[in-house]
This record gives sequence, structure tokens and C-alpha cells, in this order.
Amino acid sequence: MMTLQDALDDKISKYWEEEANRLFHWGRLQDLGWISVTIDRLQDNNHAVDITYWLKENCQGCYERHGRNFLFESNKDAVLFILRWS
Repeated sequence: MMTLQDALDDKISKYWEEEANRLFHWGRLQDLGWISVTIDRLQDNNHAVDITYWLKENCQGCYERHGRNFLFESNKDAVLFILRWS
């Protein structure tokens, strides 16, 4: 029988494993020339949704996002994103 502590430990372990994998993946992409951009904050859920739509409609290259952190394959996409959202 799993205790509450066991469940919490399992959840925390999975979170940190996923975060470590993401950081490794993003580091490799940055080594390949991808551009990292972090915005100051997300104002609310509508702001996050607006950014999601903007990314889909405007990015020519690939991109990744995680919260306030974004990674762009294209320099042009990164610059346009910074001009619009920073």
C-alpha cells in the first residue's frame, strides 16, 4: 500500500527527472544555435493563450516553450517574439 509520503516522493522524483531531461534537451538545442528567450512574467491565462496563438501563427521555424521560457530555432522568430512580448 502506497502512503501519501510515497506518492509525494514519486511525484517529486518524476518532476525532477522530466526537468533534468528538458534542461539537457534545451542545452543541446542551444549548442546547435537555438536562441533562448525568457519573458518577465505571464500576466494571466489570457496572456499565455495569446502567446500560444502568436507562436503558431508567426513562427517560421521550430520552437519550444516551458512556462516563461522559450527556445527558437530561427533568429528571426526570436527577434520578432522579443519585440512583441518583451
